[in-house]
Amino acid sequence: MNELTPSSVAAALPRLQADASAFDTALSAHGDAAALRPLLLSLLEARGAAFRTDGDVTLVADMLRRDQKFAPPGRPSVHLVQLRKQQSTAKQAALVARQAHGRAAQDFVRALDLKITPRLTPIAVADRWLLTRLG
Repeated sequence: MNELTPSSVAAALPRLQADASAFDTALSAHGDAAALRPLLLSLLEARGAAFRTDGDVTLVADMLRRDQKFAPPGRPSVHLVQLRKQQSTAKQAALVARQAHGRAAQDFVRALDLKITPRLTPIAVADRWLLTRLG
């Protein structure tokens, strides 16, 4: 498993919400686990939202591609215009979700004092940490 998956984040989030001390063993190595829990929760929520919005963008783009393929040349139909509006809304939501994920990852990495190399972003470091600890 080389990449963080939506299912692993979706499984970890309710686990953390149901039992606040679910990841305390992983967090306690970096400081006060109780103080780090809200940061982990916000990181998981932001990562889940980023996964969902990326899926929405893909879904709308596929629908638009499928419907545009058979559209007659000329003025676009009302349906295609609505799909384009839906696509722009989904893209905007994905950008907002990615920004929130970036902020949450940066806060999480700073709080845990994880090492960031020049070639790695805080998102990559936080995802790597989650990948090793969610199992």
